[in-house]
Amino acid sequence: MVLVVFFRHGRAVSKEEAGSDENRWLTPRGRCEVEAVARLLPVKPLVVYTSPLRRARETASIISSIHGSEVRVLERLAPGADLGVLKEVELVDGVVLVGHNPDLEEMVEALTGGRVKLSAGAAAGVDVDESLASGTLVFLVPPAVATRVHPCEEA
Repeated sequence: MVLVVFFRHGRAVSKEEAGSDENRWLTPRGRCEVEAVARLLPVKPLVVYTSPLRRARETASIISSIHGSEVRVLERLAPGADLGVLKEVELVDGVVLVGHNPDLEEMVEALTGGRVKLSAGAAAGVDVDESLASGTLVFLVPPAVATRVHPCEEA
């Protein structure tokens, strides 16, 4: 088994404000929530794979700055990703995949057989078997819980 962390990007500005969906950046609250969740991860990730979209890259950067992880942009994590992405990453314990919904929720469901709600900035850890076909949910850290431990400063 290998622990894979599915981490949804943090809260981002609207498509209208950013000019395009691809260019949406994290809000100050979104940055704070991602930081709080990243601090509560029960593993120190060595590698963080991220969607090429700006909000995901910013999320990966925050995780990396906390844990000293390497960040790798993976086109396959752009919206529309599926479990096939697991065949394209270095599967080491605690690897993080930063992406989008509904993709991440669907991947966790396909592996575990159960529904999981990944709000913006949430992380779910799944022990994945060698076949990459099934797994067990071992943790879920939503921002609402993480910010109780690491509160966000209100602007």
